[in-house]
Formats: sequence, structure tokens, C-alpha cells
Amino acid sequence: MNCLLHLLVFLVAAVEMTVAGRFKVKCKEEKVTAKAGDDDVIQCRFYSGNKVGSVAFVWKKADTMGIVYNYSRSQGNQTEQDPSYRNRAEVFANEIPEGNLSLRLRNMSLSDTGIYKLHVSSRSQSTDAQVFLSIRALGTQPVIHSSGDDLGLLVLVCESSGWYPAPSVTWENGLGENLTRHSHTELFNCTGGSVCVKSTLELMNWPTGNYTCTMWDQQLDEGLSSTFSLIHRLPLGTVIGATGASVCAFVLIVAVCWSWW
Repeated sequence: MNCLLHLLVFLVAAVEMTVAGRFKVKCKEEKVTAKAGDDDVIQCRFYSGNKVGSVAFVWKKADTMGIVYNYSRSQGNQTEQDPSYRNRAEVFANEIPEGNLSLRLRNMSLSDTGIYKLHVSSRSQSTDAQVFLSIRALGTQPVIHSSGDDLGLLVLVCESSGWYPAPSVTWENGLGENLTRHSHTELFNCTGGSVCVKSTLELMNWPTGNYTCTMWDQQLDEGLSSTFSLIHRLPLGTVIGATGASVCAFVLIVAVCWSWW
């Protein structure tokens, strides 16, 4: 039994000695979520048991033929870069000796969504890692307009464009009551793969007050809202009729009182 234990310890030590001369790459997250228009960093580092004298690495995107960023210690910058990443992709050159192989992307768009592969090599070794980058887009400020009829049915329409993916849509009144169940939301294709949103709210006998339409991205935990202030206006005929009835009632009361005198 003791002999078997000593043999196991020896094998573990042997494996550790073999791995000590190798290096590996580890990325902070397997999936990175970012917002269109922002800058973000895909954070990856390499680790080595021994000092790495020379290291080169290349970032590629799975669905493109070009290179996102290509780095070698001898030249110190990228070559054969995809034009769409020119002046947008960069690495932290001063931190590479400490193991930082992270990729920064500036002014991201929906087309940047995809799998990013990192290949790292030294004179005798190489390794790979990959990260999925998901770009989400907040749309334009929602705009609300209204229409109505003589039956008391008022329709509020809330519209916005440029979302990806489609946001959740909620309606509330000024008291904080959720009116979403009375609404209907439609989605349309917009430019650049984004989504246009149109939400319609219909209610009978609406009280005067504020009505708020909110479009929200759950994953980014961000969204946009707009509020419509409803002020009822009585038709002119109704106003005249009500005024006439009041005048007649007043004249009748005066006449009755005068006869008593």
C-alpha cells in the first residue's frame, strides 16, 4: 500500500514538472455582452511556469476571413488586419510581458457579434482560447402619438427603432398601474439587422392623466421611456348644450322666486 502511494506521488510530481514548462491561456469570461456604440475589452491572459522569451498571438473572428489583430514581439504591431477593425482593435502592448493578451474593440456595432479566437505561440509551444461576443443595441427614444373617435375609444401608439434584440414593452398610467395587457406590440426589420417596435394601447373611457411607454433590454438592464399626458376635451356641442341647460335652469329659478314675491 505504501509503495502504491509513493508511486502515485511520483507520477503527480512528474506531471507537474512537465506542465511547468508549458503555458496556457485563460479568458475571464466565455461570453461577453456589450452595447453597440460602446468600447469594451475581451479579457484574456497567458500563464507560464517558465519565463517566455518570445510570444506571438493573433485574434480572429470565426465568420470572417481577415484578422482582427495580429501581434508579434519582433514587429510590435498588427499585420493583415481586416479593414473593418482598422483603428478600432488594439491590445495592451506594454502589459503583454506580464501576460495580458486582452483585445479592446472601440465603437462596436451589431456586426461585431460572433466568436473571437485567440491563438498564442512561442518558439516551441502554442495554445488557443475563444470567447463569444454578443452586441446588443438600445433604440431611439420612444415617440407616442394618439388618435380617437366619438365612441370614447382612444388609441396610443408608441414607436421606436434601432433595437437588438427586441425589447420588452410595458405601459403604465400615472398611478403606476400596469396596462400592458391592453396593448399589442409589433416588430419590424430595420436597417443593419436591428428591430423597429410599434406598440398600440387601446382602452375605453380613459381618465385624464399620464400614460408611460417603456422599452427595456433585460440583459443590459437599460431602457427608454416616454410619457403622454391625456387631457379630455369635451365636444363643442356638449359644452354649448351644458351651458344652455344651466342658463335655462337659472332663469326658471329666478322666475319662480319672483312669483313668490
